[in-house]
Parts: sequence; structure tokens; C-alpha cells
Amino acid sequence: MKILEAQNALLSNYEVYEFLAERQDRLAKQQKQNRRRGPGNLETLIREYFRSPPGPLSEQPVKYSADAVTSLVERLSSYDLAKGELIMILNMRPATPAQLHACIEEVESRLSEEQHSEILDIVADVLGHPPAQE
Repeated sequence: MKILEAQNALLSNYEVYEFLAERQDRLAKQQKQNRRRGPGNLETLIREYFRSPPGPLSEQPVKYSADAVTSLVERLSSYDLAKGELIMILNMRPATPAQLHACIEEVESRLSEEQHSEILDIVADVLGHPPAQE
């Protein structure tokens, strides 16, 4: 067997979360109809990996949506970021320059301080500000 297209697409945590939540709903409907049990660890996975703080998907209501993801990618397109860097920004929702440095490789040499703050402002505008840490 030969792999023709390695890593054809990257998925953000939001996209994986949406898939798992949809799968869970579908399994719940099937269980009611067929009286069969689905995988027991699906709810645990969703709760502990996606819905536990400080992850962006732990907020209720979830501020992420397909439109928000599309808008963020479009607004960040002028900064020449790699797909992996965009995914990291989506997954982490950076709010400080230090968090942004964790998302973008060699950020100091590629982007100016002004561009750092512009990116952080775009992220906050599209995905909202993270909740205040207690």
C-alpha cells in the first residue's frame, strides 16, 4: 500500500469536538431505538479533554463556531502563517504575547510587535476574551 496524500487536512480541537458531539448524539438516538449501548468512554473523552478548564471549549456557551473559525482564518491570512500555526492559534486562543510565541514559530523574526498585538486583537475579537483567571 502506498500513501498518496500524507496529512491531507489538519483538524482543530473545535472540529474534533463537533465530530465527537455529533457522534454522541447519533449514538444516543440509536440507543433509544435499539436499546444498545455505545462506547462508554466517549462522554469521558468529551468532558475531560475538551470541556475541562483552561481549554477554550470549556466555556459555556462555547464561543467557537464554523463561522468564527472561517472568519479567524480569513482575518489572519495576511500574516503568512502556516496551517499548523493557525491550528495552534485556534486551539489555544492566545491572549498574551507569551502564548502567541508558543503558537508561531520564530515569531520574533517574522512579525513585529505591532503585528503581535494585531493578531491578539483579532483572536479576541473573533473568539472572545478568555475568562479571568481566579
